[in-house]
Amino acid sequence: MEYRLGNAKKIKAKGELPKALECPKCHKEVIFSLFSNGETRLNPETIIKSGTVYFLICPECASAFTMDSSLAKSIKKDDTVLWKSDILELEAFKLDAE
Repeated sequence: MEYRLGNAKKIKAKGELPKALECPKCHKEVIFSLFSNGETRLNPETIIKSGTVYFLICPECASAFTMDSSLAKSIKKDDTVLWKSDILELEAFKLDAE
């Protein structure tokens, strides 16, 4: 199975989450590392759609997850509350049907 974490050439480290959360795969309490990558897509309605993909890596089992981009952008703020439910499974990559 293939997962796509953006299509830009450079992955940017965004730091670590401010508190430990349980990894959905290995079930250990860990401090996840946060990364971002750009994603640009062409589509008939909007011509070019560009954005940022945020993803998390578990330091214990190396599993990758994602989270909502608005939440990921606010991580550096001290008042950001994170829950285990904020960690989302990656969606399998599928080519668009033509």
